Amino acid sequence: MAKHRYRVLIAGGGTGGHVYPALAIIDGLREKGSFEFLYVGGNGGIETWIVPPREIPLKAIWISGFARSLSLKNLLFPIKLAVSMVQSWQIIRKFRPDVAVGTGGYVSGPVMYVAAQSGVPVLIQEQDVYPGITTRLLARYARRICLSFAAAQEHLSPHRAKLTVTGNPVRAGLAGANRVAAREKWQLQADKMTLLIFGGSQGARAINRAMAAILPEILAESELQVLWQTGSSQYQDVCDRYPEPPDTVKIVPYIDDMSEAYAAADLIVSRAGANSLAELAVVGRPAILVPYPYAAGDHQAHNSRMVEAQGAALMVEEGDGWEQKLSEALRRLIADGDLRASQEKAWQALARPQATADIVAEIIKLIANSTLRP
Repeated sequence: MAKHRYRVLIAGGGTGGHVYPALAIIDGLREKGSFEFLYVGGNGGIETWIVPPREIPLKAIWISGFARSLSLKNLLFPIKLAVSMVQSWQIIRKFRPDVAVGTGGYVSGPVMYVAAQSGVPVLIQEQDVYPGITTRLLARYARRICLSFAAAQEHLSPHRAKLTVTGNPVRAGLAGANRVAAREKWQLQADKMTLLIFGGSQGARAINRAMAAILPEILAESELQVLWQTGSSQYQDVCDRYPEPPDTVKIVPYIDDMSEAYAAADLIVSRAGANSLAELAVVGRPAILVPYPYAAGDHQAHNSRMVEAQGAALMVEEGDGWEQKLSEALRRLIADGDLRASQEKAWQALARPQATADIVAEIIKLIANSTLRP
């Protein structure tokens, strides 16, 4: 590209699953040239405290999600949407982006729509197997749609010419941590099978409570050690439910460097957010997935079913008696070395470690094509 400071507007928020891919894309673009960034998030979203410390300018608009159950909050949605459209128009008019990138969440909707209507080339990055409603509504206006999973293509078939399967961006150096050093960090034994439990950065209450109930019996039957991230807000609850864990169980509120946690682990119990699955694919660890049952569009269940069908993980859904099913799945994975090996191999077909670079290349092509037009 010519030496010019191109302006990139990025919108995505509501959850870390939308924010962290956006940050990875920004980092990837910074390595390729001189860019000016503006991040647009929602008022009160986690992006408002994650993004600014990275020296990325942020503007917030009033939009919020539409509840999928009857709620008085939905009465405000049309007003918030209208105000957010005006705010988006003002932001785009002032910033004059060369390209707009949407990484999902309700905030992407008005921003990407107004950008497209203003003649700005739009790229959407969709993380899930079943595309969210924002992506489905914006697909007709986008010039390029980057998918994390090939299975998502069937849900966007009218826009097939715009689709490319890039994978989901993951943090740099994810698979590069040293296994021995990682286990030493948490005082784990070098030769024991190690289980990593986590439910995303915020933790998963249902997984935490289920594991507190079933883990003592499993540990009595097997030579297993455990690294357990509870989430900061749920750490005390886990400690109360499991007050005297053995030395082989390390319970921590938060793990800052997940690359070390993955390096230490032999098998994993986790939620099924798109970011977690992209990371699991890169590190290739056997896993049991427990999809969050209240995720928008039930996307974690769609993600889990696809991964299980590929043979890369076992899926256990919450519901009546689900703790027993989780216990049985964990016992099966511990006992069956062939199953663990086949899961590790199956992840390879889903891994896309070059996702960030591929998405960055698509963004640069959009800018180049736009600037070449008369």
